[in-house]
Amino acid sequence: MRSEAVTIPSVHQLLTPDTKPHIVDTAMSLPVQPPSQPSQQPAPEPIAKIEYDRLIAYFDKLVKYSVLAITFILGMAGAFLWKNTDDVKNQAAAAIKATQDGATRAISDIGKSAQDTAKSEAQNAIDAAFEKQNIQKMIETAAQKKVEAAVDAQVQRKLGDKLDAARVLTIKLAQVNSHGAMVLLESRAGLDEFRKDQEDPDPTVKAFAASTLKQIGADYERGLALRTGASEMADPTFLFFPRYQLKDLMGNIQHFQGPHAPEEVAKAFLDMKKRVQWNVPMFDIAAAERWCAAHKPKCEE
Repeated sequence: MRSEAVTIPSVHQLLTPDTKPHIVDTAMSLPVQPPSQPSQQPAPEPIAKIEYDRLIAYFDKLVKYSVLAITFILGMAGAFLWKNTDDVKNQAAAAIKATQDGATRAISDIGKSAQDTAKSEAQNAIDAAFEKQNIQKMIETAAQKKVEAAVDAQVQRKLGDKLDAARVLTIKLAQVNSHGAMVLLESRAGLDEFRKDQEDPDPTVKAFAASTLKQIGADYERGLALRTGASEMADPTFLFFPRYQLKDLMGNIQHFQGPHAPEEVAKAFLDMKKRVQWNVPMFDIAAAERWCAAHKPKCEE
C-alpha cells in the first residue's frame, strides 16, 4: 500500500490577498495617536503579541508532529500488509512445531535424568539401610534357621522309621538278654521266652537269641561236667535218665516246670544226643520238636 504525504499550511499562509485589504482597511480606520515624546528607553513588546507568537509556534509544531506520526503509522501498516497471510500462518506453524519438539526433547531428557537420579538415590538408601541396620546378617541368620529346620524335618522324615525300628530292635535285644539271665537263674519261663525270640520276624533278633542260647547251653553243659565228672560225661553209656523213653525225655524238654528246670532240660538234651545221635543245639526246643516231628515213630517210643 502506498502512502501520500499530507501538507498542512502554516498560519502565515492562511492570510490570502482577499483577507489582506480588510486587514489594511481596519488598520487605516484606527485613530492615529499623536506621536509621543521620545523616551530614553525602548517601549516593551505587548504581552498579547508574545502570547500570540507562542501559540502560533505551538500549533505549528503540533501539526508537524502529527503529520510525521500519521506517516509512520501508514508506512508500517503497508509493510505488514505486504506479507502474505499464508506465509505468516506457515511460519507460525513451523515455530509452534519447533517449540513443541524442543519441549518434548527437554521433557524426555528431564524424565530420564530424574529416573536415573531416583534409581541412584533409592539404591543408596537401600545400601545405607543394609549397612546401618545390619539387615543382611539378620536375613542370613533367619535363612540359616529355616534351612536347619527344613533339614531336620527332612532327616526326621527319612530316618524316623529307621530310628523307630532301631529303638524297637534295641528293646528286643535287651529282652533277649533278660531271658538269658532268667535261664541262668534256673527259671523255666526264660526257656519259653527264648522259644518266642527264636520265632521273631526280625532276623537280627532271631540270630541274637540263637547265639545267646547257644552260649548259655554251653555254660550248663560245662557245669554238669564239673558236677558229674568228665569221664562219666564222656562215657556213651552214661545217662542222666536211664529209664526214660524218648517220649519222656521230650516231655522234660517241652514241659518240665520243677525246681532247676533248665538243668533238667539240659540233662534230657544230653541223653537224647547219646541215644539217637541227634545234632540239636542245647536248649533249642523248637529244633528238638522239628526233629521229633520228622522222626515221629521213633520219638514216640
